Amino acid sequence: MKILIFIEHDIIIRHFIHSGVFAALSKKHDVKYIFPEKGHKRIQSDIEALNLDTPYLHLQTNSRRQELWKRLYIADRLYFRIGKQFRTLRHVHRKAIGPKANLIYTFLSLPGMFQLLRRWVMRQLAKTPYDALEKLLDHELPDLILHPSILHGLFISDLVEVSLKRNIPFAVIMNSWDNPSTKKAMVGQPDYLLVWGEQTKRHAIKFMKTPEDRVIKFGAAQFDIYRTPSSMTRVEFCKRHDIDLDAKIVLYAGSSKETDEFQHLVDIDHAIGAKSLGKTIIVYRPHPWGGGGRDGGRFLDHDWKHVRIEETMRAYLEQVRDGTHTMSLPEYRHTHDVLSNIDALVSPLSTIIIEGALHQKPVLCFLPEEESDADHFQQAAPLVHFEDMYRMEEFLVAKGQDELLPKLQKLIALTDDDEFKERLTEACSFFVEPHEKSYGARLVDFVEDVHASWSPKPNVSEKP
Repeated sequence: MKILIFIEHDIIIRHFIHSGVFAALSKKHDVKYIFPEKGHKRIQSDIEALNLDTPYLHLQTNSRRQELWKRLYIADRLYFRIGKQFRTLRHVHRKAIGPKANLIYTFLSLPGMFQLLRRWVMRQLAKTPYDALEKLLDHELPDLILHPSILHGLFISDLVEVSLKRNIPFAVIMNSWDNPSTKKAMVGQPDYLLVWGEQTKRHAIKFMKTPEDRVIKFGAAQFDIYRTPSSMTRVEFCKRHDIDLDAKIVLYAGSSKETDEFQHLVDIDHAIGAKSLGKTIIVYRPHPWGGGGRDGGRFLDHDWKHVRIEETMRAYLEQVRDGTHTMSLPEYRHTHDVLSNIDALVSPLSTIIIEGALHQKPVLCFLPEEESDADHFQQAAPLVHFEDMYRMEEFLVAKGQDELLPKLQKLIALTDDDEFKERLTEACSFFVEPHEKSYGARLVDFVEDVHASWSPKPNVSEKP
């Protein structure tokens, strides 16, 4: 079977290529990766250094089509729809595009104007064919197209369109937790949408209007490594971080939400010194592109008593301090080693809360609501993909600084509760569907089943 896999961002490389989930597919079938042209800003990785086990090509992107799809996407995000999620997304996008564009797109998103814009965009797209993509498909003649995606990017809308026209089965694989509820930018629907679990299946049906029979609960590719044993023992982890073996280890996992993580840890450090949290050590691991929160350059120069910097992210914090940091892409095996050897986790809104829970570590979602200047946090906190977590009693939530220390005490007490850890595993299955087989093996089964049973499906028209 000939399969083309379209990759258009460094994050996708990290989650799907570094994880090796396509390796089994490449061994059984004729697989080829398609990347955007060399030098495109969305891919900073050295493709040749990836040591891919299958051929790859670079595809020239079409900037005019990208501009047209973007116009339609922004207007669609500002189009009035009832509900808190849509209200939050309108607010987020208005802040992102600036005042002038906000004025223009607010007008273009009005009922009637949006429909006119959409018709105009579709006519312009028809006048601007994606010749490079058409030639690629003429030459490769794929039996199936796979596209791991954030549901917003360089190829997705064009692939929906061209796969329908050519009757090629097209499967999109969601990348991150919030994709179905916040990121969807394509016009039309893929033939299959592979999501993490029950939550994202519901979100795809509700927010993307994807037919239920096209949505498949498939788990998360980047978490597949969590099925394997850690490569590091607790003894080695403690030795590397200068931690007594009998101490409770709580990971403070930073987020990308611009909160004051430094001050949070100063307060926790003082509380441990005052014997409020028992014999506890905090290991700080910054988010790989969060910059250590607000003024994150302070971390390395502070005299911490009960806080350790997680060793694999120290170089990143050095870059933050020097003002030279860019997006970091740490290996998931390092994350796995850390999560396997801690006792509990606290984080201000990050996917690592789910990852910690998948490791059966009690987790605490810290919501520093009083930090009104943390714009990213204030925008993200109400989003619907977090709300299910807030409602589950297995996920502890501290609303504001006053609740942080009491909830940390409860969190630490839960580290010895095996029954609670089993409940936590069950709660996680709502977010990430568990499977016996590896992600890669299931992907082989999926594409072979699609190929064997494929019959063309009509595209689903969408109304705003």
